[in-house]
Amino acid sequence: VFPYFLDSYYHLAVIRGFQQAGGPVLHAFWEAAPQGRPHLYPPLFHLIFFHGTLTGMPFIQLARFWTWVSFPLLLATAWMVMIRVASPRLACLALITLATPYSFFLGTINHLPATLALVAGLGMMLALYRKRWLAGGLFLAAAFWLHAGLPWLLALSLLLFSLVEPEYRKSCWAILGVGLLAAGPWLLHLWNHHHLLQIQPRGEERMLEAPAPLLLLGLWGLVIAWRKKGNFRYLAMMAVAFSAMFLAGYRSRFLATQGLFPWLLLAAVALGRLIERIRRPWVGGLLLAGLALLSPSLHFSPGRTTALHVAWADTTLSTLSGGVRPTPRGTGLPIYNKKFMEELAEAVRAHTEPDELIYSNVNYLAGMMTAFTGRAATNQMLREMADRPAGEQIPRARLILWIKDLSGERSRKMEE
Repeated sequence: VFPYFLDSYYHLAVIRGFQQAGGPVLHAFWEAAPQGRPHLYPPLFHLIFFHGTLTGMPFIQLARFWTWVSFPLLLATAWMVMIRVASPRLACLALITLATPYSFFLGTINHLPATLALVAGLGMMLALYRKRWLAGGLFLAAAFWLHAGLPWLLALSLLLFSLVEPEYRKSCWAILGVGLLAAGPWLLHLWNHHHLLQIQPRGEERMLEAPAPLLLLGLWGLVIAWRKKGNFRYLAMMAVAFSAMFLAGYRSRFLATQGLFPWLLLAAVALGRLIERIRRPWVGGLLLAGLALLSPSLHFSPGRTTALHVAWADTTLSTLSGGVRPTPRGTGLPIYNKKFMEELAEAVRAHTEPDELIYSNVNYLAGMMTAFTGRAATNQMLREMADRPAGEQIPRARLILWIKDLSGERSRKMEE
């Protein structure tokens, strides 16, 4: 079944490039070939799993492995941290709220470096609460070496927390200093090439979704955490900082995946308060079971006149158990077909030499073939960097992989 969607194949292509180069490199010669381009994706995730290739593990199995371990790793880390900074009950409630939204589950298993950055963020939070600034700084630095965006939100949460909690001010600033210093070489590399970066509208922004009950609980939890002061205020500041994702144009990521993370932890805080007020264990148990099995989400398309669609029981447990038919999502479907991909990869090997280039009108297909065959592609997968026009990419390729338009219409790109 795994991996789902597209992201894993980009990471496999990077790992293939590292494998061919004999280790990490700062120039992505495996895409935008023959010139290549500066490699601007943080390399730590690829370095970790680069060692998996040394065992001879097939690339697709490597992707399946990291998909399987990502969600349990995040949940286990959240439980271990929350039980130390709060209480066993809040840790268990956090497990429930994090595991409930199916969209968050998909974001966790699809966006692997971001998931590991959240794990590092949890480690940083524990270090902050214990005022161990060196450990906290190293966790923050690890996040910078894992992901391009989330570490800045973690840094912003530290800055905001230092403004509202003087007791932790020195620790926050020390963590920020150590984290930025340890991530300095990579940040300098990004700065030298920042003119190549861009923010483009993503396909996922056409259809947004949000687990409404959990977000409402998160808002209540924000108020509770703010009033509690001390440690709990960090969760509130983290939620405020992560809201910057919405302002930066990553609305889908904010409402459905990584941006939900602090709000789901705050939802656990609100659930704890609600269960305290109920005072009847069986009622609280029914509430938690109903949340985990029946919690709905809202699906809507910005700028369109279509009404909101409410997806009932849009939870991880209900969906994975087969209890409900999931709402169609591209991120929830595998695109790997063993027979098709193996035949296509074999055709690429048969019609090209190792140093010859390939092109596809579907960028990610070219990247998949790079991962599975080692042939460099003239186009690229990373949307945050400007791509050359197809008219410049096609003539440089020895082999063109062209996916026909499903509508049956003639492709204008082919005419060009």
